[in-house]
Amino acid sequence: MKTLSPAMSVFLSQKPEFLQLLGFKDYWFDEATQTYHCTFEPSVALTHSNGTIVQGGFIAGMLDSVMAQYVLHAHDFTVNPLTLNLDITYLLSCRPAPVELRSKVLKMGKSIAFTSAEMFQDGVLIATASATNKLVKIKN
Repeated sequence: MKTLSPAMSVFLSQKPEFLQLLGFKDYWFDEATQTYHCTFEPSVALTHSNGTIVQGGFIAGMLDSVMAQYVLHAHDFTVNPLTLNLDITYLLSCRPAPVELRSKVLKMGKSIAFTSAEMFQDGVLIATASATNKLVKIKN
């Protein structure tokens, strides 16, 4: 059974609407590998090519989200990770079906974080990303 920190419980109950639009389903953190996981199920509404291929901007949004969520998790939701740079590599097309995303922190400084992410569909790597985020303290 997954246990939620109080901050994660608040985040999930008040999550940004864009996560719902992208098809956010679940998350978990693997302590052993220090990997943050998210699952999404993009709908046909996010596709082009007669409903067969998820548009690349939505894929970028999912990858950016899993990296940002890792930073939020690592800082117990006391910082807001503002994306300064986002680099995406599309390896295969994404269907409107479940995907799993995995994120790792490459380096976490006091004001900048460097992260990477991978997107899998049916166990096959379909996209990768890296990001640089400015860490802005959340005012209470």
